[in-house]
Amino acid sequence: MNWIREKRRRPIGSDCCFRPGVPVCFRFLAGSLLLVLPVLAAAAAAPADQAVASAVLSPQEAAAQVDQIFARTWAAAGVQPAQSASDAEFVRRLYLDLAGRIPSVSEVRAFHAEPADSRRANLVEHLLDRPAFVRHFTILWRNALIPEARTAPQLRGLMPGFEAWLWTRFSDGVPYDQMVRELITASPDPGPQQGLVLRRASSPGAFYLARQLQPESLATGMSRAFLGVRLDCAQCHDHPFDSWKQDQFWGLAAFFAELRPASTEPAQMQMLSGRPGLREIEVGATGRTILATFPDQDHPAASDSGLPREQLAEWLTRAENPWFSRMAANRLWGIFMGRGIVHPVDDFSDLNPPSHPEVLDLLAEQLVAHDFDLRFLIRTITSTRVYQLSSRQSHDSQEDAQMFARSTLRGLTPEQLFDSLAEATGFYQPYRSENPFVIDTESPRGRFLTLFEDEVSSAQEKETTILQALAMMNGEFVAAATRPSAGQTLTATLRFPVIDDRERIEMLFLAALSRSPSPIELAEVESLLQEATAAEARDEILADLFWALLNSSEFLLNH
Repeated sequence: MNWIREKRRRPIGSDCCFRPGVPVCFRFLAGSLLLVLPVLAAAAAAPADQAVASAVLSPQEAAAQVDQIFARTWAAAGVQPAQSASDAEFVRRLYLDLAGRIPSVSEVRAFHAEPADSRRANLVEHLLDRPAFVRHFTILWRNALIPEARTAPQLRGLMPGFEAWLWTRFSDGVPYDQMVRELITASPDPGPQQGLVLRRASSPGAFYLARQLQPESLATGMSRAFLGVRLDCAQCHDHPFDSWKQDQFWGLAAFFAELRPASTEPAQMQMLSGRPGLREIEVGATGRTILATFPDQDHPAASDSGLPREQLAEWLTRAENPWFSRMAANRLWGIFMGRGIVHPVDDFSDLNPPSHPEVLDLLAEQLVAHDFDLRFLIRTITSTRVYQLSSRQSHDSQEDAQMFARSTLRGLTPEQLFDSLAEATGFYQPYRSENPFVIDTESPRGRFLTLFEDEVSSAQEKETTILQALAMMNGEFVAAATRPSAGQTLTATLRFPVIDDRERIEMLFLAALSRSPSPIELAEVESLLQEATAAEARDEILADLFWALLNSSEFLLNH
């Protein structure tokens, strides 16, 4: 008869469908899919000494230019963009994107209490200045730079030290180019006879150890992470579909030749001695030797001061490098928009040109003009009309995701999902009290992250397994949080003496979905409560409501 009654009547874990027309529909079926959802080669040919000349724009000015470019593109393609997101949509989206969790009820109310013309910009500034932002971006960049550590248990010992290093850099506002130079020139620093564990508490050495100090793997990781180029496709032969040559791959790998390990066994991972300054490498088993060469085929002079990796770091992060700034801008755009202007974000190639090259050029130029300040680019992107569009499709022309004519529906990362559940249910405040970087796979958070971990890098392509669906519907964590006698948020809502049923319903909606119930939703729940006579029955109805909200697609997606 209605969506709450359906939940109460059916066995937990069964197929559930609710009455059409209700904005909050529980469509989380077990085993279903949450969401199935100028070319750089020419730029590389530009003179090496050609400096990037660009007027220094404020975030608002840069955002206005981005919106102007999209407006022209949409008009030319006959695209009608979606309406602007409501404040309720925006506050939830921004908390997920900047804090890695949904907002609390008090944070939602504080946002709405701000003046309407400044509340969105003020919230961006507030969140950029909070530890939750540093924590969230530490996790995002760890996943981007050492993705192997997410799914390889033997590498988890590397994560705390790497995350501590990222944390201090984001917390101190270190420019992005400086962070990358430090990483490229770092010592791997493995602890003696400790396997894949860093000697120091804070070190970027995990970038090297996760790739077993292999020059080939390091060239692959570096080119994807900082150049956006899948150069590894040219490791064995010239790229069959792109312009990359085998010698370009090995020329990049040669910069890491000094790091070739004495053994590939984790317990014996250490650098060979007597190799500093080595700038050549043998190409597989061919017997050929390749000198360290930048991907643009400009050889660093052997007489130059500094070790090979120092020269590589200098070339990589210079303002004139067309790959570095564009890759950084594209990665940030992908984080906030669900897909990159070049998509996938690490696949810049002649065959995969940017969907909006003017926008990518503008963002990259302004990133350089602002000395690689990532917060500037975040302010710019979140200020755009494009970012602030609704995810609700209102016209057929909005179906093409690469047009960015509506906000992209995105699956939550495991960290976002658990921390949002913890916030909604009052389980605890992980971003305030628990150190998220302690390796404890037996904690509630650790078990949850292990179950929901996957290798999908695109938020648009997140899938849900049967086990994950059952964990949400039937698992101990959600079950306890939605039990009238156990869940902190639910218990407080049920027992608070000075509020009425309507306020209790609104409290649960704000806690789970960061918005008030619609008139239809409110009328349905009130009708059920009026039919119940016993206090226990009324409690169960509100508990079932909270359970349904937490399992709804509206909760499980960033939209």
